[in-house]
Amino acid sequence: MKLNLPLFLILALFWTGCVQENRYDSLQGKTLADLREIHPRQDNETTKLGIAFGGGGMRGFVHLGVIQALEEAGIQAEIVTGTSAGAIAAVFYASSLPLQQIHEEMIKLERWDVADPVISLNGLMQGRKLASWINQILGNKLLSELPKKVGVAVTELVGSQLLLVVEGKAGEAVQASSSIPGTFIPVKVGQEIWVDGGVLSVVPVRFARALGASHVLAIDTFCGRGYPVSENAFWTTTQAFRLQMCSGNKSELEEADWLLRPDFEPKDFLSFAEREVAIQAGYEAMKALLPTLKEQLTGGI
Repeated sequence: MKLNLPLFLILALFWTGCVQENRYDSLQGKTLADLREIHPRQDNETTKLGIAFGGGGMRGFVHLGVIQALEEAGIQAEIVTGTSAGAIAAVFYASSLPLQQIHEEMIKLERWDVADPVISLNGLMQGRKLASWINQILGNKLLSELPKKVGVAVTELVGSQLLLVVEGKAGEAVQASSSIPGTFIPVKVGQEIWVDGGVLSVVPVRFARALGASHVLAIDTFCGRGYPVSENAFWTTTQAFRLQMCSGNKSELEEADWLLRPDFEPKDFLSFAEREVAIQAGYEAMKALLPTLKEQLTGGI
């Protein structure tokens, strides 16, 4: 008997066969308590600026404008943390690559450069393309090899806890931090399952402090504004999830010395078409905060 399979079924079988387990046992994550024990605070510590870059999908282009404004002002952070899209900004900033090079990489980035769709019960995207893109730009460096102290936040599902990845390849760490539940196939480390750090920490302020920052600048691209109102099921679901995440992270955001919320909300969160608008919004917001930031950094808080 001749078996005629529909084209979509053939494609489904093909993509399913391409699905891989995202196992990265070389990654190391630390809890907040672990980090506080490793980096105990001292009363006489010198001023150390930390930046916590928040998640938010394509809103993450905002971070590039923030970095540009800080560089023009001659302000350098010594410690950086990031979640999801903010993890990309964190590892690029920690790499000390020229801003022009980072800008060029971000401007030429297209969605399919980092998207690798699969058909799997574990997710719609493999996630490895994002890791490869990061690793290629950073020369396959480990987080611990980057010039600035850096960590990226992940949510560990088995132990129901938040971790900061401080060791392992930068690309795989960013992949884990960006693995939106239900969309990306999770990352496995030992017996643990890691997904998007934004589930428990949209902007990892406490981790920046735990790494040794005396002052923390938080960049929130996700909780400052709401989506344009719609009545479809997708909007209702995403808005409810967003409210839940932001409500759970309110107290952490309040612990930052400066909370920056650039005026940007994309019309289409899947498109990169508004990246220049996002970058400009980040630049303008940071420029407006600079006088206060400089005064408080030099005079103490």
